[in-house]
Amino acid sequence: MSDERTGRELTPRPEESPGAIEPRESGLPSTVPARRFYAGDQAHTIGLSEERAAQIVRQSSNSRMVAFLAVLVLVLFIPIYWIYDIGLPFLGMGGRLEAQAENQYVTDVARGHELYLNNCARCHGDQGEGGIGPPLNDQGKLYNTITVQGLPGPGHLNPTYLRGVLREGGRLVCGDPNSVMPAWEQPLGPLNYREVEEIIAFLLAPNTVEYVYEPHVAEGAEETAPPPSREQGWRDPNYTPPPDATPVPACWRAPSGNGGGQTPAPVESPGTAENPRVIEIHGTQDVRWVDADGNRITQISVVAGETIEFHIINDSEVVPHNFHIGTQAELSAAGPDTDLPGTQRFTAGDGPQVFEFNVDSLPTDSPQFACTVLGHYQPMHGDFVIVEGGGGSGASPSPGASPSPGGSPSPGGTPSPAASPSP
Repeated sequence: MSDERTGRELTPRPEESPGAIEPRESGLPSTVPARRFYAGDQAHTIGLSEERAAQIVRQSSNSRMVAFLAVLVLVLFIPIYWIYDIGLPFLGMGGRLEAQAENQYVTDVARGHELYLNNCARCHGDQGEGGIGPPLNDQGKLYNTITVQGLPGPGHLNPTYLRGVLREGGRLVCGDPNSVMPAWEQPLGPLNYREVEEIIAFLLAPNTVEYVYEPHVAEGAEETAPPPSREQGWRDPNYTPPPDATPVPACWRAPSGNGGGQTPAPVESPGTAENPRVIEIHGTQDVRWVDADGNRITQISVVAGETIEFHIINDSEVVPHNFHIGTQAELSAAGPDTDLPGTQRFTAGDGPQVFEFNVDSLPTDSPQFACTVLGHYQPMHGDFVIVEGGGGSGASPSPGASPSPGGSPSPGGTPSPAASPSP
């Protein structure tokens, strides 16, 4: 083991004597002196120079200044950001939150416009002018629907009313389970909660709101989308009803399409199994049965025992139709995929649907034809009427489908036919 010293060894304190340590109390025996060590005088020396003291003072001062500036920035930032966020409403200055809410509202209105055209326009019209369903752009109905605070008002088409009708369907309005208006909100309908809110935002948007509507076409479609158009809301916030205005009726019903009381069209040449009589019927996007000339069909004249070949054509690419034959009770309660005689749901892209039927298979109780897609029965049903063949008792020859009285008359005063006899 080496005897070299490193200078870090502990050494006894020189001022302490090596004698025994006397006890503090008399009478106790003295103890063996313990050897005490220390690291030398240099290790125990503490010195604070003037430069070091000045540096400590400067560091402390700088720390206090940094803390003061941080507090000052925080105190100034909070009110500035608050003004930036909410603005100064008492001075008519809007903030960031108001601008974002306005942008989101315009986006909702634009989305609601597209949803309306895809789902509602076929009954209520592209501009809300009405058709099978009631008009929605009537200022009397839109009056006072939104309060100044943006809450539902007492007007007819207020948000609460619209939300209920879209959730429950037209039966909520008139209590009619066969109402043309189906339920649209899930789970009874196809639209989710957010889509319903966007449709309501569109229906109640004031004419001061402007947005760009960009039409879309189905993926893979051959036609090109129309160019974007600038649109605005329907509601006039400055509208005031005239003093003699009558209240909007709580219940609206579509005009009857059965053409009650009209004379059934005669049948000149009844069809046979070898040569069936062809009847062409068109289903429209606004949910009607019409003939090739656009006249509404509410009756089809048939001859007992004849065979008919129905050519069912859907004029709409987006609205599905089917065509079924049965009793009034069966058709009014049937679903879209019923097994009653006829054709299943199809659109224009599926082409004409050909369906051959013998009149002897007609039910004896209220025989009808109808589209049984949800909400289509009421505007798209008609009656079969049994007539004599060969033109009846001196009647002028005419095919067997009768347009409604609103159709354009053919020469001689006979309603324009809806179907052509087979050659």
